Amino acid sequence: MGFFDVLFGSRNQIPTVTSILPGAARQEIIAGRLPILNTDKLFLKKGEKIHFIDKAVNMEQKKVKEYRHSGFSTPGLFEGNRYSRGRGRTVEHIELVQHRGILYVTNQRIVFQAKEWGFDKTYRYLTAITPYSNACELQFGSKSYCLIVADGSVLNHVLKLIQQRRQIP
Repeated sequence: MGFFDVLFGSRNQIPTVTSILPGAARQEIIAGRLPILNTDKLFLKKGEKIHFIDKAVNMEQKKVKEYRHSGFSTPGLFEGNRYSRGRGRTVEHIELVQHRGILYVTNQRIVFQAKEWGFDKTYRYLTAITPYSNACELQFGSKSYCLIVADGSVLNHVLKLIQQRRQIP
């Protein structure tokens, strides 16, 4: 059972993500070693190395307000007029919006490259990680990012390995 199944039940369509992470890199991460990957899509800073690249979906919870009218409405006496009778109310509900992109994890930052809702965050602001079977929730201060990935445990493992390396003087 994944993260969004727990929160929203099975009524929402949770996307499946196919992994582009090489199998050898995945095995290195599982074995407790950080692989070094190459790409020409991300501009690296001095001394920065990429340890994880994979497809991801950033799920955004969007509050939608709708106006619902109960009653009737008929044409008025004159052209362009309407007569209506009844009550209206505003109804709010939550929708999940998917933003597809590529997730890069380096030794200095986490980058989600997408057309919308992309981000570039350093580890200094990472306050919590919650792994799931098909997702990983990253919290940076008061902002959380819910990322659907092929395997949430691999992403969690690489983040833990990087954190361990950063704490060693």
